[in-house]
Amino acid sequence: MSLQDAVKDLRRVAKTLDAAKFNPQMNELENFLDGIKVDKPAEPPRDVLEELLRKFLRSDYNFSTRELRDVPFIIYEPRITSRDTAKILRLIDCSRASHLRRVLSVYLTNYDDSTKTEQLRQALSNVRNVDSVSLKKTFAARDNLFGDRRFDNMTKLFAQRLSVEGSLELIGLSNFYKASNFIQAALKIFFRTNMPPATQFKLLEELDADYDAYRNIFPAVADALIQTVVRSGFGKEQCIETFYRRLGDPRFGDGRHKWKEVSPKSKDIFSHWLSAEDLEIFFEIVNATAQDKQWKYREKFWRAYLPRIVKTKIFLGYDAKRLAAQIKGKVDLKHGDLRGATANQSVFVFQIGRYIFSEWSHNGKLRVHEVEATLNLFDTAEDFFEKGTISRDVLVRNFTAEWIHSSPKTYSWQGNVSEWLKENCGIDKTEKDWGL
Repeated sequence: MSLQDAVKDLRRVAKTLDAAKFNPQMNELENFLDGIKVDKPAEPPRDVLEELLRKFLRSDYNFSTRELRDVPFIIYEPRITSRDTAKILRLIDCSRASHLRRVLSVYLTNYDDSTKTEQLRQALSNVRNVDSVSLKKTFAARDNLFGDRRFDNMTKLFAQRLSVEGSLELIGLSNFYKASNFIQAALKIFFRTNMPPATQFKLLEELDADYDAYRNIFPAVADALIQTVVRSGFGKEQCIETFYRRLGDPRFGDGRHKWKEVSPKSKDIFSHWLSAEDLEIFFEIVNATAQDKQWKYREKFWRAYLPRIVKTKIFLGYDAKRLAAQIKGKVDLKHGDLRGATANQSVFVFQIGRYIFSEWSHNGKLRVHEVEATLNLFDTAEDFFEKGTISRDVLVRNFTAEWIHSSPKTYSWQGNVSEWLKENCGIDKTEKDWGL
């Protein structure tokens, strides 16, 4: 008889005696038992595992009690085959809690698409009449962990509880398992499932708060939620803020590496969002400094070309940086420092095709540099992006073309630049696209 069954018998006895006296203690004991979770068994040291592996591979199955208990830990060793796995599962005794707990841990921790995982899943699915208090709740939730629709069931559980830790508690697993392959595979599917976006973004908050436990699945989560934003229009700012902070900028430096597991489609969308943020922040700074009364014409013009802008960065003078920090509701993008200009000046640098454009805040000329003919400002991290500093002189010399923002109301400069972009970048836009 299990301890929980014994408590039920005690409660029946209590009812025949003095219910008022015994029930509070029975409730407390039941709550205690209900809170017992399956902890993650400690994996033996590497030298112990190596010895177990050598012993098994030479067909020496005369294991000690401790060795037999720990044999499941060698299942995912590369030298262990699916046939070996079947032998191991015959050697161990799943009616013993110490054995069963380790088989469960190995399954959850190493979960993948292999034959070994399927063998473990079937073995665990067939376990019945679990008496262990710590395992009883987990095996009562077998459909969530071992069933044919296990990930559908886990998705429903995450959506109901709005918490990974809360879901683990409900199925009797300790929080150690939130970093397990099984739970993280289930989370990937959860974020790819079509459900109310608010539910998914609520769970993202928990993953973000415990980033070290979930860092390995963040690219997959980003990939899924970017598409969710596109599909639903919900959560864009949270998406940008969270994944920019955790994965960086997919266009530059270390961010390229962190985003490599994200699909090109999602990366392009996210990069476009960052470019739009930079454009908006730049013109808010221009508006705040009030140096260009006609700045709205410039903003409208470049918004028309935004889908073709692939890289952006704002460089700010000291006062302009302070203004940028005061702009509310914007993602804290990493802006650069502008040297050799006035303190309240800023410049918006961006790339279209093989050309780098620089727009200045203070009625400065619009200039274009050909990437092949000059320093690649964006990709040469040592000189430009990682240090985050640029001198005004770099952007005002060796240019390919330049324009003064003349007569914006009659679309004078806009028409000239639009024609240049059509001829040199193959982008055909008209006044209907960029006119205010």
